[in-house]
Amino acid sequence: MPMFIDPNARVPVTDGRNTIYVRARMDAQTRGLYLNELHRLRMKKDVKETEEFDYAAAGTAQVLLRVYNIVAWEGPDFLDARGMLVPCTRENIMQMDPLTPLYELVGERITELNRRPEPPDPNASTPSGDTSAGA
Repeated sequence: MPMFIDPNARVPVTDGRNTIYVRARMDAQTRGLYLNELHRLRMKKDVKETEEFDYAAAGTAQVLLRVYNIVAWEGPDFLDARGMLVPCTRENIMQMDPLTPLYELVGERITELNRRPEPPDPNASTPSGDTSAGA
């Protein structure tokens, strides 16, 4: 895996009618900004850690994940009444309908693209059949 992330790399997510483009992966700065804003919002709301699942905090995290990862969009559902493309801005991302299938697909794809890779299994055999432990 490369050490640096291309800030211009983007991945299309489509429902066949509309397409939303997301970052191929969050870089360190974007991830830090996302986590910092999420933390600030939780502190502002005085959210305490409890054993109960915090649906409001989870919802906020999902919206912010899209705000920091959606970079562009196209398609007929992104046109205004005059037929002009609605700008892909933070405010417009926050006004998206969260119950649409494309919104859900985008969230799933962002999560998938930013998932930490699984570390290699130290007990897995090598292509030659040897184990890393030399057994």
